[in-house]
Amino acid sequence: MQEKKGYSLYSNFKYIFQELKRFSMSSVLISFMEVPAKVIVALITVYTPKIVLDAIQKPATIKEFILTIIAVTILLVFMFILELYAHNTAEHCANAFILTHMHCIWLNKAADMDYEAFTSESGKQKAEKAREALEGESREGVGTYFPRLVTMLINTAGFVSYSAVIINLNPFIVPILLIFYLFNLGGALYVERVKQAAKDDIAKANRKLNYIAYRTRGLDIGKDIRLYSMAGWLRAMAFKAKRENIQIQTKVADRQFIVNLFNIVLVFVRDGGAYAYLIYMVLQNNITIGDFALYFVAITGLGDWFAQLAVSIGEMAEANNYVTDFRDFVDIPDSLNREGTKRLPDSNDTVSIRLENVSYAYDTAKGNVLEGINLHIKAGEKLAIVGSNGAGKTTLIKIICGLLRASEGNVYINDVEINQFARDDYYELFSAVFQDSGVLPVSIADNIALNMGGHKDYNRIEECISLAGLKEKIESLPSELETNLVRYISENGTEFSGGEIQKLLLARALYKNAPVIILDEPTAALDPIAESHIYQSYNELTRGKTAIFISHRLSSTRFCDRIILLDDKGIAETGNHDELMANNRKYAEMFRIQSQYYTD
Repeated sequence: MQEKKGYSLYSNFKYIFQELKRFSMSSVLISFMEVPAKVIVALITVYTPKIVLDAIQKPATIKEFILTIIAVTILLVFMFILELYAHNTAEHCANAFILTHMHCIWLNKAADMDYEAFTSESGKQKAEKAREALEGESREGVGTYFPRLVTMLINTAGFVSYSAVIINLNPFIVPILLIFYLFNLGGALYVERVKQAAKDDIAKANRKLNYIAYRTRGLDIGKDIRLYSMAGWLRAMAFKAKRENIQIQTKVADRQFIVNLFNIVLVFVRDGGAYAYLIYMVLQNNITIGDFALYFVAITGLGDWFAQLAVSIGEMAEANNYVTDFRDFVDIPDSLNREGTKRLPDSNDTVSIRLENVSYAYDTAKGNVLEGINLHIKAGEKLAIVGSNGAGKTTLIKIICGLLRASEGNVYINDVEINQFARDDYYELFSAVFQDSGVLPVSIADNIALNMGGHKDYNRIEECISLAGLKEKIESLPSELETNLVRYISENGTEFSGGEIQKLLLARALYKNAPVIILDEPTAALDPIAESHIYQSYNELTRGKTAIFISHRLSSTRFCDRIILLDDKGIAETGNHDELMANNRKYAEMFRIQSQYYTD
């Protein structure tokens, strides 16, 4: 997988600005109005004491004084209102931008990227860091980028305007103060580097914590938690993961404390020297009392502006790193062909599948899980794949489906190498029931058709649920096919048992009506009667299709045209049931072990 890119500040700014433009350009422009509003309010605050003191020292007419104060007050109120409006717009824009726009980008990438890249260790790590970058809306993560950009512009403009005021007093004061401020900035950037270095470790700890949190809150595991008294054990695991997170964050906080202490000393030396100089200028009659008040406030304010600028630059660097984390995930390249040069076989035609010398390794350091696989599945053939756990049955299926790309060798559909087909078009060739498929909190009809809001062929849906053995269950529900699944999410929803979910997934695969149907342990959760129904209906379920059936129950493979047994990274045996029993090798041994519990 591609190494992490170096995204520049400009590159990230351009990326976020383009996404903000797509989201709401008007909100962006209004938000930037906070910059002049805030700076004008600050300048009014600086000059007001001078105006008042100069009026006392050199009396003006009451009318002029009152008119000046009224004008300043009106301007101040107007700027306060503009600042508040722009600030609220920026906050709302940032929150909505993350919730409705950036989250969609993450979800689209996660759903659309190459399966192999998404499930790789690097892909999972990048996905987790990108997901964390979207947490907290405008308070942390990518959501802070736009508000922090506005804040940094405000602090920059404030620092420049106050510097312009102070230069009139002495042009050398600003450079001297700037040296002190740069030390503050160096400290802020140092703390951010420490945070960034700890981010990978925090992501790993959070992945453990999130897995425990999300995997234990569903109904499925709720029974096990209670019956096996797992609550204390789960709390201990969660506490351990949380403690790892806290230890990393404490290390960062300790570094930040030292930097903050150093900054306090710098502020004392810096401001003390500036105030001493002002007092000297007043005693020498070089400035008026009004000027003293102006420069006193300006120097104090300049320190505040730079301190805020230093913090905002550090925070902007943090926000920039979040954008980098996000883009590092969404820019993961596709290794599979998205365009394609060959047309797919017609959906009504049966297809042949051929594997030539196919090997695969999840981790090259740990070696291949499949090696030198040569297999030809004829058009319309019913193939069963058997083998012990970990033999590579599901991996082989994923390679055939194009979810995984062979490390070595090639896969052919009707003698055309599969990389010549467009990736998404190629997926149209397969209907599959995997072991770990799931259901969505929508209607049963939508769970089968999987085209939310689009046309659904209800006659076809009813035919599929009948073939899958789910018709009686659905007819017993008040809303039948329009009943929502996942009760704790869907109002008036229902929960299916494990066997009923398997039947639903089978109906989904049948509804797609692809040329190749793949059933990976489709009867594992079914009762014997339901399982028998599937076996008896198998020829009807797979009529006119090339079918691949994976099962640990060897009795279920007898209705297949051919059986292959995977062992020791390759195909150890091949033939129909009678041939493999006659060979009297591993298949026959496994069959006898299973059947003895029924024959003894």
